Amino acid sequence: MNMFEANMRKVSDSLYNAVRLAAEYGNEEIKELKQYTEMAEKLCEAESLMNSHTKAIAEASREQTIDSFDRRYQAGTTNKKVQVKGHKRYKDFVQFAKPLLDPASDETSDQQQSAIDEELIMEDDPSSMVDPILKKPLEVPVRNMVCNHVYEKSSIEQLLKMNANTRCPVVGCAAQGFVSAQHLKLDEQLLRKLRRLRDTEI
Repeated sequence: MNMFEANMRKVSDSLYNAVRLAAEYGNEEIKELKQYTEMAEKLCEAESLMNSHTKAIAEASREQTIDSFDRRYQAGTTNKKVQVKGHKRYKDFVQFAKPLLDPASDETSDQQQSAIDEELIMEDDPSSMVDPILKKPLEVPVRNMVCNHVYEKSSIEQLLKMNANTRCPVVGCAAQGFVSAQHLKLDEQLLRKLRRLRDTEI
């Protein structure tokens, strides 16, 4: 998993460098934004599928027989719709590349972005909205940049105070080593989703 993530970073860095070079030295054809965003989409799709399979294997590994392992694994990987354009890596890339390659175009409007986020809320796994430690709805989500799991900020901080050698509390997490405060980052995208979701329930 760590090697996969390292390779993803290398490919991502190469894509960013390609955009910088295209913006500085390329002709109109080379500066075509679409070709680079399509590459970013494929990159994010590969990462999402890898994460899906890793999670499915971790869950299936708890099964006692080969048949039950196969069923659990298939259930965890079948019909997984990849939301590429809602992927943070994709959004960060577009935010970087668009001003360089297509500065004249307008940024995605707040209304369009809200619609995208609402769609992602509806299709998110409900478990991603719940703190794995206290099993309560998330309010201030922080993401573990090592394994990509999300926790409630106050509960993970309290857990680390109680035991500095805490592993990811998500059942079946394949990450090695202990959770580190320096790897926890506020998930602003998920925070916006949670706020919008709460607003719709009022």
